[in-house]
Amino acid sequence: MNKFNSTQKIGEIVNAFPKAADIFKEYKVDFCCGGNRPLSEAINEQNINESELLNKINSEYENYEANAKDKNWVEASTSEIIEQILNKHHAYLWSELPKISKLSTTILRVHGPHYPELSKVHKLFNTLKMELEDHLTKEETIQYPAIKEYEKSNSQNDLKKA
Repeated sequence: MNKFNSTQKIGEIVNAFPKAADIFKEYKVDFCCGGNRPLSEAINEQNINESELLNKINSEYENYEANAKDKNWVEASTSEIIEQILNKHHAYLWSELPKISKLSTTILRVHGPHYPELSKVHKLFNTLKMELEDHLTKEETIQYPAIKEYEKSNSQNDLKKA
């Protein structure tokens, strides 16, 4: 069953499924300033294959939903949890923060003259981005390797006692 259709507003689709923004970029569909109009308008204006676009969005959404099922993390080892954090959450942030930064800069450039508060939003986002990147780097280079080493040496000590 398809979740998204061409009668929905472009912005509503992106709000419900942020990954749709990447697909809209690929098809050059404006989801920012043009987000308040039905997808069908962009499809008609740009002569986009409606079924192809909607199939792509709905298929990506179905994949997202199917992969959202979580493992029982209570039973996972510390190393498994660390790998999950690195491969899912850290990888996502490393991938998305630069994209959001670029969008933030574009919004400031285009709309900043009429909305001076966007300058503060831009500055706050970039401060947050810098702090997040610093945090991720510390976890990846110091904390997680130390935890994995502790887990490994602790397991070896337990084996020696047996």
